[in-house]
Amino acid sequence: MKTRIQLILSFLPLAVLLAVAYLWPVFSNVRASFHDDGGTFVGLQNYSDVLTSYYFTDSLLFSLKVSVLSTVISMVLAIILALALRETFVGKKLAVFICQYNLSIPRMAAAMIMLFLISQTGWLSSIAHWLGLTDSAAQFPFLAYDSRGIGLMIVFIWKFAPYICMSVLGILQGASLEFEHQAATLGIGKVKRFFHIILPNIIPATAVASILVFAASFGDYEVPAILGSAQSRPLSVMVYLKYLDPHLRNRPEAFVIMVLMTCVLMAVIITYWLLVTRRERGRR
Repeated sequence: MKTRIQLILSFLPLAVLLAVAYLWPVFSNVRASFHDDGGTFVGLQNYSDVLTSYYFTDSLLFSLKVSVLSTVISMVLAIILALALRETFVGKKLAVFICQYNLSIPRMAAAMIMLFLISQTGWLSSIAHWLGLTDSAAQFPFLAYDSRGIGLMIVFIWKFAPYICMSVLGILQGASLEFEHQAATLGIGKVKRFFHIILPNIIPATAVASILVFAASFGDYEVPAILGSAQSRPLSVMVYLKYLDPHLRNRPEAFVIMVLMTCVLMAVIITYWLLVTRRERGRR
């Protein structure tokens, strides 16, 4: 009993810090979403205004599209890259270093790099013109400021695929290859070995990393602000615009959007937790 009390007391400062740093802002945001710009309680009126607005559905679908596609593509590329980095080859250390170094690049810097790289006046456009593939910059594919969000997804994939790769690679390097060797000896092909041996081992790490990637891309502001289109704006940008709107009566909508974005992320986390719990119960 004494040991348990000491353990609780040791974690108490951290719990208080987390409550102040995370729970209080969330509480303040939720509270503000039920009041108008003058502080008068209006109930669900702000939520009704946002949910019936002309922009919310389009922004939500655009945010989900970019986040889901970026996460799925990053996950697939990360698994392929991790399987390749598990093998021994010339330049492996350099390849691992590049993946690790990519993690330290801020998303704003990554967006600026891609802007200089993929825009119609960027490096790739200049190279394509020098090679004679295009006659002018206007013929280069419109990737930056694209309403389809291609530029955003390129940045997120380039930034987050190495992150998932490092998580998967750690599992692959720590896992025993005995079962794979036995399966290969029995004549089982690489595809079956992947789905029946490798994939079950990397699913937990891949799922957790993918959820973090989805949350980061869903709530990211820097990349859409630099590479985004005025025709298709994600919810993160709409929060910024609503909060800085000269008409202060629109500011509560920013708090509502932040609450709804938090609900989406919480739904993803809870769904993952339920799936993991059901899987553990099935094993028992």
